[in-house]
Amino acid sequence: MRYFIYCLATLLVALTPLRADSPLRDGDTFEMVVGGAPREFTEEFHLQYAVSDGFVTVQYIGRVKAAGLTPSQLSSAIEKRMRDEKIFTNPTVMVNLVANQRVIIVGGAVRNPGRQPWSTDMTLSIALASASGPGEYADDKVKIVRVGKAEFFSRKAIKKDPALDPKVLPGDYIEVQGEL
Repeated sequence: MRYFIYCLATLLVALTPLRADSPLRDGDTFEMVVGGAPREFTEEFHLQYAVSDGFVTVQYIGRVKAAGLTPSQLSSAIEKRMRDEKIFTNPTVMVNLVANQRVIIVGGAVRNPGRQPWSTDMTLSIALASASGPGEYADDKVKIVRVGKAEFFSRKAIKKDPALDPKVLPGDYIEVQGEL
């Protein structure tokens, strides 16, 4: 039964679409489609791109800042650069995130440690549940490492007051303290 619930939870998380207003981060992959000009001129831009070191490199215009921007903001920035560089007079750029690229890692004293798909509504409690919950010898403390900075949370405090349950972001490493 526990395995069935785990599979169901994993499936629900995996099928949750990425919100279009989620900011892009390093490692995100997206497809770009350019319109507003004849297809034979825009076809070479229809590729998959990856955000690396906060930037994406687009043919003819070079590096464009992508990290921290939403897909629609990135589209606008690329459209502006295409106009400024006089590549197209009135381009329309669409940026579509490639699904299931965003993950978290849950480790430490949990039943099923490893990579878990991230969803926009994911909290620490949901992340722990996606790893089948804390193990038998798990401590109360849980550490979230985000961009090299660690923060500790109490599972008991979160259970008493769900408002203390922090949001989890893609790329977070979550470690339940305790013995394996």
